[in-house]
Amino acid sequence: MSLKSLLGLVCALVLATGVHAQTTAPRPVQAQPGAGTQTNMYPPALYQRADVSKALNLTPQQINNLNNVTNTVQGQYTTQYGKLGTLPEADRFARMQELNRQYYTDWNKRAADIFNAEQRARYQQLNYQYGGFNSLYDPAVQQRMNLTPEQMKNLRGYVDWTNQQMQTINSTGGTDPTKAAQLYNDYLQQRQQRFNTFLTPEQQRTWREMTGEPYLFQPAFTRPR
Repeated sequence: MSLKSLLGLVCALVLATGVHAQTTAPRPVQAQPGAGTQTNMYPPALYQRADVSKALNLTPQQINNLNNVTNTVQGQYTTQYGKLGTLPEADRFARMQELNRQYYTDWNKRAADIFNAEQRARYQQLNYQYGGFNSLYDPAVQQRMNLTPEQMKNLRGYVDWTNQQMQTINSTGGTDPTKAAQLYNDYLQQRQQRFNTFLTPEQQRTWREMTGEPYLFQPAFTRPR
């Protein structure tokens, strides 16, 4: 999944916000029972966040074109993602990682020409940042960063910790955004510490090269319906 990954040092997978009002948003697909807490099964499309699209200087036409790509690729993977909820918990995580890699490969092939060269490079960096520990499941990232078998063995625990933290933050954000924002700031600090502890100094340098200037993704808390 080059360009092409889930990513970030200062971000979280479940914080995607909506697109600009003038664009046509992709249609979310509801997760199957037991598939997790996300209502949209697919990997997040960062360009849909107003702050990201602004940072990348995306035009309304680019966003619409990217939405068309997202709708197309999501349609191709609806059945496969929908089956995740029928799998045992022990198998679901690995299958989701595999599906995410396939999804991003297909998405990036279709979306590559919509970005200019500068936008494409920065979008890749943001994807790595946004994915954080999940980005390290990308075989290309593992190879470039020279992750060890011991690191790969321990990686799942860091991903589970991230998911638990974000579930708490998002749940709190539905009723107390101020408290949730503080929890989020605390989480970012802890996450960076854990990330730096997980990686060797050399791997940290490689990660900084891959992710570029850190981007602070802001949480978007919504009240429960």
